Amino acid sequence: MGTIIKLHILARAAVLCGSGAASTSRVIPYTRRFSPRSSAIEQVPPSVGPSALSQNANGVDMPMTPKNAGWRLLRTREALELSQAEFCRQISVERNLYNPFEKGRRRITIDVAMKIRDRYGITLDWIYAGDPHALPSGLYHKLVASAA
Repeated sequence: MGTIIKLHILARAAVLCGSGAASTSRVIPYTRRFSPRSSAIEQVPPSVGPSALSQNANGVDMPMTPKNAGWRLLRTREALELSQAEFCRQISVERNLYNPFEKGRRRITIDVAMKIRDRYGITLDWIYAGDPHALPSGLYHKLVASAA
């Protein structure tokens, strides 16, 4: 039998609310099982982990889905005041590839997310998890104003 070590990770989730950003903290258990017979570490994720959740405006946990990420992509593009065609041209992505991401029909690929990050400074935390803390301040304020 191996030794089981349980870690409690403090997860910080932030959501955009009407006039500002609200944040909540909660402890999420994470278990790692170490086996004395092998050097491999078996990770046992909890039923709900920090990367699998985001919170809606009421602070209620909701699962991360392509639809949620698509909604953030749409709001971000609108805050940048760009049409979808112009946005796609600037990140060098075909519109027919990008459109399903924004509509929530497909999960955005890391390659496209990295192009958005490189061009506009939009963090992967915002794209995938909805964490607005490291967004450029001008964009952050536009998103907050549009949520009001």
